[in-house]
Amino acid sequence: MSTTLPSLIPPFRYAMVEECLFRGGYPKPRNLRFLKRLRLKTILSLIPNPLKPEVQEFCAQHNIVLIHIQVDKMKEDNVPLSYSKTLMALQILIDPANHPIYLHCLDGADVTGLVVACLRKLQMWCTPSAMSELSR
Repeated sequence: MSTTLPSLIPPFRYAMVEECLFRGGYPKPRNLRFLKRLRLKTILSLIPNPLKPEVQEFCAQHNIVLIHIQVDKMKEDNVPLSYSKTLMALQILIDPANHPIYLHCLDGADVTGLVVACLRKLQMWCTPSAMSELSR
């Protein structure tokens, strides 16, 4: 008699940025079991609207601090991230009290990539290497 456990499904475009800092797309209910295994302290959401109730409940059940910075959808001619919102996100990311942390936007690429590229510049990475975070 064997029991099959549910699959561990990472969020779309999931990646480890560095120890205790993870990035990816909007977490869906099927991703919650995977996220639980990361033992997160914080989820930083850079999306237009608050997370769906099931994700909010997951955070409450597992004592995960959910931080939502309202950011519009990325458009071809518009970068929806202001200087102040970028600075706020970076302050949250570099604070060890928030680690381990999962950073996400809607698709895990555009806004998340911009913030991670800014983090890399803060870490004194060269511009081409920092900008490569946009294409991850």
